[in-house]
Amino acid sequence: MEAAQRYLDWLASKEANQLFAKDWAIVAYPGVARKVETIPANYEQMLVKNDFGYIAKNRERVLTEWQKRYASKSEKQP
Repeated sequence: MEAAQRYLDWLASKEANQLFAKDWAIVAYPGVARKVETIPANYEQMLVKNDFGYIAKNRERVLTEWQKRYASKSEKQP
């Protein structure tokens, strides 16, 4: 478990995200992403601010609202 935690900590580090930025245009660590012509320079400010605590506490309410808004727009499951 300790090794897994160290790995997860490394995945979230600036060092790891600098490596990821070589292959992906957007990475999790702020200020590390490489410049890509088709992605706005201020894309980080344009991203949705998720409140994961709120979502966890209100899971059923969020899922119900999601279904109401978007279920008709998705593929029907067999």
